[in-house]
Amino acid sequence: MSKCVANVGYDKYVLETKDAIALFEILSKAERYDAKYHGSEGDKPSFYTYHIWEQAEEESKISLTMLGASMYRIAKMAGKP
Repeated sequence: MSKCVANVGYDKYVLETKDAIALFEILSKAERYDAKYHGSEGDKPSFYTYHIWEQAEEESKISLTMLGASMYRIAKMAGKP
């Protein structure tokens, strides 16, 4: 079975290729969310604003890289760094 490395933000996950593609398809349809902190200014208290928007193609935080069987076995044997 072929494997892929899925980069999601700053994290990397190893998945079966079909699962990695499914994850990519799901996240490509997802809306983006963020909470922004605004610090206090003068006598105005600090507050948060919450934002949801349709993601643009260039905003995608996921990428997939194929992982060969031999590299997978070597990395798996090496374990956690």
